[in-house]
Amino acid sequence: MPPLRRVDIRKTTRVFDDHFNVDELVLAYEHSDGTMSAEQRRLVLQNKDSSSVFLFNADTKKVILVNHFKAPTLGGTSGWITETIAGRIQAYESPEIAALRAVTAKTGYRIRKLESITTYFPAPSYSSERIHLYYAEVNNADKQENNQGNGPNHSNRGLMHLEFGDLIEKLKQGHIEDPKIIISAFWLSEKLKSLGRSVLDHRSVKFELIETPGCFIGYHTGPISGIKNVNLWVNSENEDMIMDRYIGRSISANIRYLGADRDGDGNLTEDIISNRLDGLVRKQSPVRIGTVIETEAGLLNKTHGVHAILHVSTVRGAGAGKGVKADIDDLFRCTMNVLIKANERNKKLQFLRRFNWICEWFNLQISRSILIPIIGGGDGGLSVEHILPKLFDAAVTYFKETPETTLKEVYFLAFTQDQERACQKQIETLQTANKLQLTAAT
Repeated sequence: MPPLRRVDIRKTTRVFDDHFNVDELVLAYEHSDGTMSAEQRRLVLQNKDSSSVFLFNADTKKVILVNHFKAPTLGGTSGWITETIAGRIQAYESPEIAALRAVTAKTGYRIRKLESITTYFPAPSYSSERIHLYYAEVNNADKQENNQGNGPNHSNRGLMHLEFGDLIEKLKQGHIEDPKIIISAFWLSEKLKSLGRSVLDHRSVKFELIETPGCFIGYHTGPISGIKNVNLWVNSENEDMIMDRYIGRSISANIRYLGADRDGDGNLTEDIISNRLDGLVRKQSPVRIGTVIETEAGLLNKTHGVHAILHVSTVRGAGAGKGVKADIDDLFRCTMNVLIKANERNKKLQFLRRFNWICEWFNLQISRSILIPIIGGGDGGLSVEHILPKLFDAAVTYFKETPETTLKEVYFLAFTQDQERACQKQIETLQTANKLQLTAAT
């Protein structure tokens, strides 16, 4: 920090006193060489400090922002701007208390823990205001039923729920102008990166097998909700084939929620995929490990281009109160069964194509690509380094043993940096292997 220098305030005059105050200061300050400046006149906007919260819902995996009208932005926009949740700090409040109050009043959520990001002057050239910026996570259960948020003047404010990956994309495209969001998003990205859990941008990597031309193995990065036009999605399940709650964090929860019919506020109105799965397994539950059951994709067909969901039983119960566990020796078979099921599905559709009206009526399409999550991780308890060799080996073996396959592209889902590195390692291992050489697809 540079040394403190002398400042002489010779006169202070209040020239405006309303919602905020403006003071005229007459002052002189010390230069770096020790001399004093000439007398200066400065106008200072005396504004209360603010607390602001970058709010993340851990159940929906979305950032909660506010879009409202702010007259000063009319010069550069329509007057509506998207910001983090914020509020003025009152004389009797600490910055933390003001943050808690603002979030509850404007969103209805109760915060359990605040994490400080930074404190800064947003406009030091003319304003005394400081902003205390925080990060907080909430769950759906933290929403108070008798407080729907939006506080006073709610007609002037609308809450926005954005997936973090989508927010990053908006930042890159220059669609976000609030510095609080920009600072917070960078801070969270760095935090996730340090934990090896950085949310990746959406991109696709694939390589062609030389021994079976036209067949590809690769991976998609980023949240599954942003992956589109992969025809089949795989859902890893337990022996009971019971999908995770749609407010959960798992792939199962994401597929269940994304495939469900929802109203304009995002509330579930018809649990399409889970209901269909329940109906199919009700008489045969629990199922054997490796069992694959196909259901429709629900809303995912329209929004993401997904033809169907293939549910595969990969984890078994570890005992009462002990959750589930995966066996590394099951993963190859589970992956092979999924790929075989996908090919069998396509063969049936090829037969039905003789009756075009059936395919058109039920919107049945041949599926060339499939997305497989890193099955056996998460609650299964296995590390990605142990899982991926089994999954990639199954994909390579399937293509070698099924040269006439109608399924042409197998992708694995890499959500974090660690998972992406592990996928890339498997690609490099296959590239250098004598028996299974891969060449980058164009």
